[in-house]
Amino acid sequence: MTVLFQWLPLLVAPLVVCQAYSTAGKVDLGAFLWAYRKKAADERDPSTDALDVAYPYGVLCVLSASAANVRTPVYYAAVCLLTAWALWVVRSPRFSPLWWVASLAVASVAGYGGHVALHRVQQTLEEMAFEYISSLVRRDTDPFRSATAIGHLGRLKLSDRILLRVTPAAGQAPPFLLREASYNVYNSPAWFAVGAAFTSVQPEAGGETWKLAPGPAPEASVGVSVYLPRGRGVLPLPARAMEIDKLAVVRLSKNPLGAVRVDEGLGLATYRVRVGPDAPLDAPPTGFDMAVPAAESVAVARIAADLGLAGRPPAERLAAVAAFFRTRFRYSTYADRPLGQSPLEDFLLRRRSGHCEYFATATVLVLRAAGVPARYATGYSVQEWSRLEQRYVVRARHAHSWALGWVEGAWRDLDTTPPVWADEEAAVASAFEPVSDVGSWAVFLFSRWRYGEGEEGVARYLVWLLVPLVLGLAWRLYGRRRIGRVTTEAARDEPAPRHAGADSEFYLIADRLAAAGLGRAPAEPVSTWIDRLEAAHAPVTADALRGIAELHYRYRFDPAGIGVDERHALRARVEAWLAERAGAARARAHD
Repeated sequence: MTVLFQWLPLLVAPLVVCQAYSTAGKVDLGAFLWAYRKKAADERDPSTDALDVAYPYGVLCVLSASAANVRTPVYYAAVCLLTAWALWVVRSPRFSPLWWVASLAVASVAGYGGHVALHRVQQTLEEMAFEYISSLVRRDTDPFRSATAIGHLGRLKLSDRILLRVTPAAGQAPPFLLREASYNVYNSPAWFAVGAAFTSVQPEAGGETWKLAPGPAPEASVGVSVYLPRGRGVLPLPARAMEIDKLAVVRLSKNPLGAVRVDEGLGLATYRVRVGPDAPLDAPPTGFDMAVPAAESVAVARIAADLGLAGRPPAERLAAVAAFFRTRFRYSTYADRPLGQSPLEDFLLRRRSGHCEYFATATVLVLRAAGVPARYATGYSVQEWSRLEQRYVVRARHAHSWALGWVEGAWRDLDTTPPVWADEEAAVASAFEPVSDVGSWAVFLFSRWRYGEGEEGVARYLVWLLVPLVLGLAWRLYGRRRIGRVTTEAARDEPAPRHAGADSEFYLIADRLAAAGLGRAPAEPVSTWIDRLEAAHAPVTADALRGIAELHYRYRFDPAGIGVDERHALRARVEAWLAERAGAARARAHD
């Protein structure tokens, strides 16, 4: 279809050539419409039944050229030049050509700026629509399976949408991790949770406190707010979570791999998590936490041997693996095609660059090859402070993966992804991110009010959001009254505007003849008036009067007006006619 559109000017060219060599200079509409062909020759009106195809053909050429546009400013400049050439012949002579050129230049520059701005707005709206639709259809975090982008070719598309809001515990500095789930079996390109059945958690008295492990919980806590589609979902929790407080849900459950799930609740959950010294949520390691897939076993065993991990204490093995990935690998969201290897083997032995899923998966398998039980964890990295909300916000691009290693009888987080990953992803954030953040914050406050969550200051924030709306409405009402009053006063005080040609000297002739009893009747055309005077043998020079009336009509009604010379001619001819009329009157009086 695009190729046909590009060749349309050549297909229509014979029609334009025929018009150029015709005597009429137009193309009969019968060439386009069958209804005009059935008209008899004497019924056709050449002025309305023919079309000049030159200008439509020029527009067609411009549109066809746009189909092959290489997206450079050259095309826009060429369109502006063609438009200027087409408009030059119909410009008004009442204005200087310099003003015309300057106005066209300003319009062209403004048009290009508007084109660029609209293109960027379109891209932003498309991204926002994509994120909104994705948020409607996205599945909740699956505690039994985590699909990765390992082996995905090209660049990962990351979102700026805010998912969580976090208030850290006293003295807790970012970045820190919030885990949603962990997995123990790898089958490329996905991780699976085996032996991870959920069991119900019973609330304490009051119904908003949920103990995940026995024993007293410390006072320090982390506050989290998260949306729960359809009132269900996995809760992001910090490591070693012992108790969840202020969580108003109906049912809560947990599994042995550390996932806590809301089975029935509201669309927004705001809660505080108390953290203990151990990790009571996670069950001790099993045989699944030591398994290495056959497809990856050679590569990870080679790395473990090169690092000399055998025989070293588990804590030293974790430190050696972390240093290995930190110093010899780099972060990248782009992946090319592996050269005859599995994606993970290619990452470890050749490319040595990738995103967090590569680092976390490779770390888990290398630890297992070195004899350290390990699991694959998913969640979020908390690191961005919002001055607007005065809390930490977690975006979709902050979704993260890391390893869990079994050291000294407890599971420890081991994040080997280079720390620059957050800065690199933030560098490509949308320029409209601050605007979307304001909207996201407003939606969050509305959601808190909707679900009846009593956070100090929410009502105050909502009132402040209404202030600009009330002020805007008041200003509009005041402006309407003021404009109406000013308009009424102006209509009463200002004189009626003068129409074009109101200063024509022809009105002097009309006044002179009216004084002599030869004036125009109401609504009588000037040409009819002159014919009537001539038929009545009135003492007027009708031919001269017709020439003056023609100039007057052009001065009065022609949008292009009349030139300076013609304006002087109108004045001179009226003065001559009046002088001749006065001389004739004196001659009659003398006789």
